[in-house]
Amino acid sequence: MNPYLAVAALVCMVSLMFVLPLIPTLMELRRKSDALPLSVVQQNAGEIRYFSDSFRSYIKGLEPIMQGCVAAGTTATGALPDGEEYVVLGRVDEPLVLVLQQRDATHLVMGADVDLTLPAEARFSKDIYAGGQFIGGVKNNFRAILGEKNVHLGASSRVLRWVHAVGEFTADLDCNLYGRISSDSLIQLRAGCSFRRLNAPRIEIGRVAVDPEASPPQPNLADGGTPHRFQHDGDFEVQAGQVIVGDILIRGKLYVHSGARIYGSVKSVEDAVIADGVAVEGSLISARRMRIGPHCTIHGPVIAERELAIATGTQCGTLEHPTTVSAPRIELEEGVAVFGTLWAREHGQVVAIA
Repeated sequence: MNPYLAVAALVCMVSLMFVLPLIPTLMELRRKSDALPLSVVQQNAGEIRYFSDSFRSYIKGLEPIMQGCVAAGTTATGALPDGEEYVVLGRVDEPLVLVLQQRDATHLVMGADVDLTLPAEARFSKDIYAGGQFIGGVKNNFRAILGEKNVHLGASSRVLRWVHAVGEFTADLDCNLYGRISSDSLIQLRAGCSFRRLNAPRIEIGRVAVDPEASPPQPNLADGGTPHRFQHDGDFEVQAGQVIVGDILIRGKLYVHSGARIYGSVKSVEDAVIADGVAVEGSLISARRMRIGPHCTIHGPVIAERELAIATGTQCGTLEHPTTVSAPRIELEEGVAVFGTLWAREHGQVVAIA
């Protein structure tokens, strides 16, 4: 065989091996037949109420049974279409409380259209539906709760997955809220509570005395001044009482002294310390740790990439303009108010005022 032909054949084969995998890409570059965005299933794409909405649909078939039990003042048991066993309560009295304390009763899906007051130290390994007021006992353990009215957890209780209250959700001292907690009106946590993800029009940490419509006065731009963007390499301090109109980007540590007002957004690539009485009209972001002092007002998102601590009297967002407060680890003093979402991706803790 001619050696030149052999070399040419080898070169062709190697070239073909390299080109073949690229043919679909080259065709797509020319024809662009897959230019549309991917179709994403939105089943659980961040909606905090997804689980409660799904559970409400899941037990919809129990509505006639619950209504019948309420009318007759009786209790019923059975199995759902998927084989899951349930108990429906039409009354709550002392004999029923004794039944709930039995191990087998707490391992059933529970539904009730009456007010529920549960005994202390009971464990519920299945989801609970409460059509009336829900009052948990001390040291209860829950998997999940859907309350069509108010939901109250006794001290030192624990939630593993989620709770949604159409009314208010309140938790006494030292509750551990591992899952998603949501309310259509108010969430209120006491000292010692731990949390992960909270969402409500208003979230109160302990006793809160803030104005839900509070807004810092607008800057006077009558002199022709316009908002600007300020950047600084290295550490930076905003002086006490100073007014800044515009966005701030600090490539170092940031310290904002007492009473300063910033009519824009603030970002620090290192730690940020916000002293007492500071008002920020936009977002407040730190690429590391952030500490916000007492009686501050932040209207935009508050995000720290590592840790976040917020002191008493501080308000984030308003009823008209809810916001998001997020960090891997969050520590809140009693007296903090958040309007919107509070998300501790690893651990959140409520601490008593020192």
